[in-house]
Amino acid sequence: MSADDVARVFAIEDKVERLKAATDGVAAAQQTINELTRIRRAVIRELHADGWTFARIGAAAGLSRARIHQVSTQGPVPEGLFFGHGSLTVLAPEVRAGRLLGAPDPAAAQRLAELLRQLGFAATVETFAPGRPVDLNRDGLVILGGPELSPSLRQLVVADPRLRRTVTRAGDTRRGIEDRAARRVYRPGGGEPHDIAYLARLPRPDRRGSVMLIDGLHPPGSLGAIRLLTTRLSTLHERAGTHLFSVLIAVRYDRTTGEPVDADLLTPVYRHETDPKLVTTRIRP
Repeated sequence: MSADDVARVFAIEDKVERLKAATDGVAAAQQTINELTRIRRAVIRELHADGWTFARIGAAAGLSRARIHQVSTQGPVPEGLFFGHGSLTVLAPEVRAGRLLGAPDPAAAQRLAELLRQLGFAATVETFAPGRPVDLNRDGLVILGGPELSPSLRQLVVADPRLRRTVTRAGDTRRGIEDRAARRVYRPGGGEPHDIAYLARLPRPDRRGSVMLIDGLHPPGSLGAIRLLTTRLSTLHERAGTHLFSVLIAVRYDRTTGEPVDADLLTPVYRHETDPKLVTTRIRP
């Protein structure tokens, strides 16, 4: 908030409106502080990894060595940059009754929003009507759900050059995902409850940014993906950074509750590089 913004709040005559404006301004200022603190911690970490001492970093920043060491451990964690910056919106399908193919677990949206808030983001939850187009050309979107839920999501996942939805036989409607380069199809199954989740950062339709997509092949998969984001965010950030990427997650869950008991990377974290053959070649299963 600039000095002019503060002056405008101060000039509001109605006391209640002035209180509301000041409260909103404090929240916005705190969010800005969170973002800048996260960026500062990330830069310090990167410079230190490059061999810079805290004394050298402090000298470059105009701070003491002790102060640099202190701020390197304070505030939102640097790996939160995996989600980007600014306010975030968790977008999930509206499911009023029964199960809907491609829909996440009903608890997933609020659980993900809470994780984002713990990381220092301003996060809200929105719903969209299944079966209809969705506006994906917005900043800060994290989407829960699969391509069955909207033509917009189907268009989104087609942009993934590494992983794609597939069926292996005529009439086989089981959901699966193919690693196109490895020529392997992953499907849920096994001797114990097991699901697969798809996690990706993909280009927006307008190519002016990206959106993140979390899609469990069944509802427990979405919760498993959030569990992995909670426990191994630093690993994901280290391997994907802010690049476009996709990865599959293996999720074991409790058969009675549907709650994940373990989640781990099933494939490498694939950064999406420009590879025309990878994008256009169709690999037969």
